[in-house]
Amino acid sequence: MSRAPYPDCTSCEAPCCRRQFMSDDSGWYRYRDARPIYLEAGADVRIVGWAKQPDGRQPMLECTAFDEKTLRCGVYATRPEHCRLYDCRGAEEYSDDWRGRPHCDIERHRRSEAMRARRRD
Repeated sequence: MSRAPYPDCTSCEAPCCRRQFMSDDSGWYRYRDARPIYLEAGADVRIVGWAKQPDGRQPMLECTAFDEKTLRCGVYATRPEHCRLYDCRGAEEYSDDWRGRPHCDIERHRRSEAMRARRRD
């Protein structure tokens, strides 16, 4: 089963913005590690839950820039790198393939598809 060229965001509840755990190759982020990343982008984060990890508790974070009414990012142009790379469809979340780029840039995907279709015609 192949993946769609871009995800369907029409009913997205933005779990990536509202209930996220951050990590990198060195391990899970603590609140004090994650917060400066968001502050630099013009947003903030708050702890909305916890997960137990072998090395302690991991905070579940919510970004304050997410607008629940419009389902849009309030700091889209300056959003952190991990937001730019995130793909909600799973396994290939850091793919360089255009189909694996950020789910929150859906309009760019639609424009790309339209341009490809015009070239084929």
